[in-house]
Amino acid sequence: MCILSIFDPMNTLLNNPKHNIIAIIITEIITLTITFTANYNYTGIEGVLVKWTPAFIGLFTLIIYFISRFIFKKYNWLISLAGIIFMVFAAVKIYTLNFS
Repeated sequence: MCILSIFDPMNTLLNNPKHNIIAIIITEIITLTITFTANYNYTGIEGVLVKWTPAFIGLFTLIIYFISRFIFKKYNWLISLAGIIFMVFAAVKIYTLNFS
């Protein structure tokens, strides 16, 4: 018995496209909630771009994830993880930034 066979259930769970897509969408909703509650004074297109930054990052992450599914068969969850971390980082930065 190979020691790596212990991690097979976790590996199949991480490489499951349904789980990755759901995780990206849930993170996108949470980060959008964070940025919508930020107190900023922008109007017009600046306000829209700042408010919807995590959505653009999430959409870009999903596009890269779908493209990588055609190229690589393993380790696509790393793209999902990088997108999730980047969305959370952007949302926290927008929330803590002083816009006055």
